[in-house]
Amino acid sequence: MDIINVKNLQKSYGNHHVLNGLDFQAQAGEIIGVIGKNGAGKSTFLEIIMTIKDYDAGEVVVLNENLQGLSTNQIELIRKEIAVVLQPTHYYKNLKVGELLRLFKAYYKSEIDINKVIEDFKLGPHKKTYFDKLSGGWKQIVSLAIAFLSKPKLLILDEPTTGLDPHMRNLLWSYITEYNNRNGGTVILTTHYMDEIEMYCDKVMLINEGKSELFATPENILSLGYKSVHEFYLNKVSI
Repeated sequence: MDIINVKNLQKSYGNHHVLNGLDFQAQAGEIIGVIGKNGAGKSTFLEIIMTIKDYDAGEVVVLNENLQGLSTNQIELIRKEIAVVLQPTHYYKNLKVGELLRLFKAYYKSEIDINKVIEDFKLGPHKKTYFDKLSGGWKQIVSLAIAFLSKPKLLILDEPTTGLDPHMRNLLWSYITEYNNRNGGTVILTTHYMDEIEMYCDKVMLINEGKSELFATPENILSLGYKSVHEFYLNKVSI
């Protein structure tokens, strides 16, 4: 089942063409990495499929809805099925982790057991800690736990492991993959860590000059003769 289907997507800011005919497709259960140099259009692409930014031309279908011409109410229904974790994440400084989870549980009208979430994400030692006092890694894990409260069909992660040490990167990815396996949701993320693309992603899209220069599995990339996705990436963007 297609969760996202994008054809010939175009977006400009004045005379600056950011997306120049990008094509993309995501199915239920997939983890897809989006890579490219800074300024390549990754964030613009994500903001469009998150329904928070307009586009100039092309077709964007999210959760079986063509975004062009939808009413405000229709857009809001789509947004309820999408969860987003940005980098960095900011929440209310004066709330503790347990309080944040209860707040968002009420907001999402979620039936998920908060105690089970705390157990699953190993947040027991931190549930009485103010969010602002957490390390960067634990802030990202709390943000991920909050995102899962809505049981999203589409989870969007913007450089989720930037600045984290290897242990916290591995821990965060264990939660992402567990979510994906358990719920069959679709995960789309940006990252500059090519080892994460190779280890965890089902597919990868390289945005170069506003187009999807390559959209394939990591295995497909390695079959082209590259020793790693990192080597492939440097070969494509260093010109």
